[in-house]
Amino acid sequence: MKRYPISLAKYRLLKRETGMKKPNLGAHYGAIANPQTFAQAYAYVLAYPGMVFHTTGNGTPFTVIASQSTKGRHIGEKVIRFLSSGQERAKAYQCCWGHKTNCLRTHIDCYTLAI
Repeated sequence: MKRYPISLAKYRLLKRETGMKKPNLGAHYGAIANPQTFAQAYAYVLAYPGMVFHTTGNGTPFTVIASQSTKGRHIGEKVIRFLSSGQERAKAYQCCWGHKTNCLRTHIDCYTLAI
């Protein structure tokens, strides 16, 4: 049996108390093989609004909205927004697709691989 330096309960408590999150990898870090292109995923989300997906990590349910950016350096560009519990958790522009993180250094692979 494999032993870990701390128990799972202690890890969860530490995570909750310190706000531990995934490490910051930088913008557009790493390459991943999404099952669909950005254009295919965007069209799919438009065709099936409100569909519930589950993240590849811990299976958290999320919904997706396809829209166009209204501000910032990506103004007017197509964007896929990932929402969980009614809050936006991440977004992906075409330039972010196929990477582990987006322009804002948020991990998106757990969402993009699930679509």
